This record gives sequence, structure tokens and C-alpha cells, in this order.
Amino acid sequence: MRDEIKTKRLRLRQLRMSDATRVARFCGDPQVGRNLAMTPLPYLETAAEGWIMTLAARRPLRRDFVYGVDLAGEGLIGCIGAHQVSGVRRQLSERVALADTRHLTSDTCYEVGYWFGRPYWGKGFATEALQALMRDAQALSALEAGHFVDNPASGRVLSKSGFAYTGETRPLFSMARGQCAPCKRMRFAPALERSASVSEAVAL
Repeated sequence: MRDEIKTKRLRLRQLRMSDATRVARFCGDPQVGRNLAMTPLPYLETAAEGWIMTLAARRPLRRDFVYGVDLAGEGLIGCIGAHQVSGVRRQLSERVALADTRHLTSDTCYEVGYWFGRPYWGKGFATEALQALMRDAQALSALEAGHFVDNPASGRVLSKSGFAYTGETRPLFSMARGQCAPCKRMRFAPALERSASVSEAVAL
């Protein structure tokens, strides 16, 4: 995948340390953090810096494709990415209570995730960024995602972009909530079908 992806309104690019302030501000909002699995509250700027450093260190492995999402005149308004999940997922789920990854259905797939600052909700930015990411990710294997049951807006974003519900609802631990919450699983079409599906979604 490319280091930078542009859409009509947005620019998806590599995160940098100077983004930590806005990452911490947005993810530190309880209404944002509660929809994420691995984001504690309060979410400090030092934690955001550590996350950005970890992503930079892992970038050469080409298993995690995470982008900051810029809006012209505003700067960073959110993040989006796809993380490779393979055979290690079972070991992780057995050893780490913070993330149950056993719900993933393929041997190797990419888990899609995103968040946007609350001032930017309801403006179509998540859908625009997700569809751009997917157009650039056509060479990747299967794409999967999930959303907490009490966050149906995220499900609508995924549905608009060609994801369909698998019928599974699994408990997923949220650090911000301090407990597990039911998470609905979704999956996108195989790579060969993805191009037509995304083009159709964009045309709509």
C-alpha cells in the first residue's frame, strides 16, 4: 500500500510525532475511546507518542498499514488502518485478555479499524477514508472488521463500503469501558470481488 492516499477532501498519510497532541485529545474523549478496544482513559499524550513510535517501528514489516487522516485547513481529524492477523491470533487471545481475536474467520486477514474526532462525526469522512483505503488495499487478503453493538454508526460506515455481517456477535474488551461489550463481526468480499464492490459503493 502507498504511503499517502488522497481523496476529494482527505489525505491519508503516515503518522508523525507531532500528531500526538491531537491523537490524545480525540481519543481521550470518552465518546470516542469507548468505541475502541485498546485505548485507556484517560489517554495521555505520552501514550499517543508511544503508539506512534510503535507503528513507526513496525512499518518495515508491512503488516500494519495505519494512516493519519488529514482534512485541509484542519490537520489530523482521525486515523484508519488495516492490521494483519494470522496464526498468532489464537496465542494472543489465550495470553492477553485485552483483545479476543479468535473471532477472525480466515487464516490470514486484515482487521480494519478507524476512529475520528467527535467534531468530525456525521460528515462522511469515515466512509470516504475507508473506501479510499480499500481501493488501495485490493492486493491484500480478506478484510474483516467489527463494531460494538451500541455503536451502530460504525456498522453503517462498514456496510456502505461493502462489508456484511457474519452473524457473529462476540464479547470484546474495551479498556475505556473497563469491561467486555458485545461486538458484531463483519467481513468484506474476497480480493477478486472487492474492486467491483467498492466501485459500486462509490458510484452510489
